[in-house]
Amino acid sequence: MISPIRISVIMPLYNKAPYVTEAIESVLQQSHPAWEIIVIDDGSSDGGPELVKRFGDTRIKLHSQANAGVSVARNRGIDIASGNYIAFLDADDRYQPGFLAKIVELITKFPDAGMLCTAYTCFWDNGDKEERCLNNLLPDSLLCIPDFYSAWTKGAFTYTSAIVIASRILKDSALHFPNGEKLGEDQDLWFRVAEQTKVAYANTSLADYRMGVQGSATQGNTVRDILPCYRRLSERLEHKQVPAHLQRGARRLLASHVLNIARANLKAGSRQKAARFLLDRRAFGNPFYLLRTALAVAFSAPQKNQKS
Repeated sequence: MISPIRISVIMPLYNKAPYVTEAIESVLQQSHPAWEIIVIDDGSSDGGPELVKRFGDTRIKLHSQANAGVSVARNRGIDIASGNYIAFLDADDRYQPGFLAKIVELITKFPDAGMLCTAYTCFWDNGDKEERCLNNLLPDSLLCIPDFYSAWTKGAFTYTSAIVIASRILKDSALHFPNGEKLGEDQDLWFRVAEQTKVAYANTSLADYRMGVQGSATQGNTVRDILPCYRRLSERLEHKQVPAHLQRGARRLLASHVLNIARANLKAGSRQKAARFLLDRRAFGNPFYLLRTALAVAFSAPQKNQKS
């Protein structure tokens, strides 16, 4: 007997009162109903939890905790969730109509896939929009991505609020969000999940990522050192813990990250630090990008009093 598809939506909430009502309404308006909406109040001080309490829907469950960070909030939601699939919607983002229905379509078409995701749209308060998807695919196509790392090298074709994971995978405590990290904590989990299961993808934008939110850790930050999620990926590659068919793509992605950091340091005026990342052996996994970055460093003008 096939189990019914029950999707728990986890929403971490920290001082997002201007947006949380819209986020919850976007879930309640889905054609395929969410099994439950678990809002984890991470010590908000702006009245957001009170707005959540105004909804009369019994599927909405509010849990409060002292401020501990988004990973702790999401992990608590995972532990509480009773659905057989778990979705993650940030309190300042929103689902487009049909998101959960498309996830159900992916689950039905690819029952062995433990990670389901869609394309998404970045939007700004001034009305600007930018769609992020896999450009080499036909619009609205459904597929299993054969090499998640190679696809990720070409750009972030999905993101946290457009991803759903089978709870059987996330109930393994080793596959939770890393605590205490403000950048890349979500990528870390997606990488490790993609090493464990098939990834099904709908090349249709069905989630909205709000840009320009004050206090967002992921927007407007320049990364000038290797993120912990990529350090751990490097360690898994070193110990041959990444599946063989994903290793080449993972090395290429890791190299791209190292070279992006080299370029960020060069732009910040630290030519010496850029050169150090350029010579990192992990940067050799993407030779063409390595060559372009080497030329950029070589032809940049040395600056006095460089930043370290």
